[in-house]
Amino acid sequence: MFELKQNKKIFIVTNRHLIEQGNIYEVIEKCAAKGADGIILREKDLDYNSLKKMAEGIKNITDRYNIPLIINGNMDVARDVTAYGFHTGIEGIRIIASSNHIISKHIEKEDFESAYGHFRRKEYDSKQLVLGVSVHSVEEAIEAENLGADYLIAGHVFDTECKPGLKGRGIDFIEKVCDSVNIPVIAIGGITSSNLNELLRKKVFGIAAMSYGMRI
Repeated sequence: MFELKQNKKIFIVTNRHLIEQGNIYEVIEKCAAKGADGIILREKDLDYNSLKKMAEGIKNITDRYNIPLIINGNMDVARDVTAYGFHTGIEGIRIIASSNHIISKHIEKEDFESAYGHFRRKEYDSKQLVLGVSVHSVEEAIEAENLGADYLIAGHVFDTECKPGLKGRGIDFIEKVCDSVNIPVIAIGGITSSNLNELLRKKVFGIAAMSYGMRI
């Protein structure tokens, strides 16, 4: 189901409120079994203890499938469960940069695939986290890279029910983001089987999907 052409990657972004059948662990198991390349745990309404418990359960699954787990929005949980990465927004990386926290591996673009492979061989340094940032403009993309982001999630590309009333930024947007930075760019937002191939012909490292994954 998730086998993408041109060696592109697919990352599943969680939102347990979108699940129609089963629980989040069952859904993640299905996604991993069907070829997901990574899981981004994004459950913003959970406190530390609840998120950590969920992350531990999901990490048991991602470890079995040798795919990375990235924690959105809670660096403490990311560190405490020895996740592969931490994901934040542009404001988050500004705070990290201003506080002089060094959490990123600072992976060069050409080494990103190699670093991804290091996870699969369990050779990565668990004391540091791959740092991802969500961006919504070329300017934010450039700023995030300059502040130390290892990869970007850019969107939303197409109209999506997750962003009601907000028009998708389009293919031109994702092309401009890819051309403006030297780190991998993952596209997100309204990606379906009807527009997937057009997107995969671009320079994106891969795609991120929420609704598609949660309703598998």
